[in-house]
Amino acid sequence: MKARRKSVVTKRISVSIPDLTHEKLQKWADIQGTSLADLASYLLRRDVEIAEEQGKIKYPDENGNNKQQ
Repeated sequence: MKARRKSVVTKRISVSIPDLTHEKLQKWADIQGTSLADLASYLLRRDVEIAEEQGKIKYPDENGNNKQQ
């Protein structure tokens, strides 16, 4: 029997950034051959993972107390 892949649910957000930051991100995305949205999504995921590894993000346990991830 084949293992089923867990489906990934994605959410949309809207952010405002300075024009210069937008231009730099667009240039970077062009160099990488990807869209600005995909690059921004990757950068956000990467930085969340880094913050988790550094203990900067705490998640509540089953009792509602904050604990390290």
